Amino acid sequence: MGFLNYELLLIVVNYSYYEVYTNALRAFSGMGFPYGADEDAAYIIAWLELNNLNGVKHLVNSIDKIDKKYNGKIIVKKSEFNINFKNSSALMKGPGLIDYLCLKFVHNKKFEFIINNCSEAEIFLPLLYRISNKVICSGLIYINENNENILCIIKNECVKIGVISKDMNLKKNNVKILMSNKRINLKFVKIIKEIKNDFIYKNLSKALRPEKKYWEIIEKIAYRTFVPESKESRAKGAGGSNDND
Repeated sequence: MGFLNYELLLIVVNYSYYEVYTNALRAFSGMGFPYGADEDAAYIIAWLELNNLNGVKHLVNSIDKIDKKYNGKIIVKKSEFNINFKNSSALMKGPGLIDYLCLKFVHNKKFEFIINNCSEAEIFLPLLYRISNKVICSGLIYINENNENILCIIKNECVKIGVISKDMNLKKNNVKILMSNKRINLKFVKIIKEIKNDFIYKNLSKALRPEKKYWEIIEKIAYRTFVPESKESRAKGAGGSNDND
C-alpha cells in the first residue's frame, strides 16, 4: 500500500510542459488577460519552468500585480532608451516591450535599454530567447537577491547565465537589455547556468515538478475559466454529458 501511495504522489506532482503551459494559460485568462497576451504570459511561465527557473513560482508571486489588473500599455519616447515600469508586472508589459525593441534593433544595430522599477528580470529571458533568430546577440543584466550582478547572454538559441563584476550604472530593481549585431563584450566572473537546445529538448521529454503549493494556487485560478455544469451549459455542449448521466 505504501508503494502504491508513493506512485500516486508522483502522478500528482509531475506534469508535462504542455500541462504547465495550459494551466498557466487558463490562469492568465481567469485573471483577465486578453487573448494573445495570455498566450505570451503562459509561454514565459512554461519556458522558465522547463528550464528549472521556477516559472510557476514567478506566476504566484505576481498574482497581486496582475489579477484583474491587466495593463500591457508601454510608453517609450522615440529618442529615449529607457522606460519606467512603476513596479507593474513584466508578464503584462514585457512582450510588448520586446516587440518594440526588435523594431528598434532594425535601425539601431547596437544599443542598451534600461527598465526602471522592475523586479522581474527573469521574465525577459524567455522573450529574448524567442527572438534569438532575429537578434544576433542579446543580453540581460540585473541585480539578484544576493546583490550579485547577473548577466544573461542569448545567442544562437543558447542562453548563458552568470555573475559579472559590478555594473556602476545599474541599480536594484533596474533591468538592462542589450541588443547587438555582434558579440556582447562582457566577461563572466563565474557561470551559473547554460541552456542549450539539446538541454531544452531533453527537458521536454521529462516530467516537470513545480512546487505543489504554487501549483495548487495556479489550479484554483485556472478553475475560474471552467463552465459550471448545468442544464443550460449541457445544452451548449459544456459539462461533457452523455446518455448515462
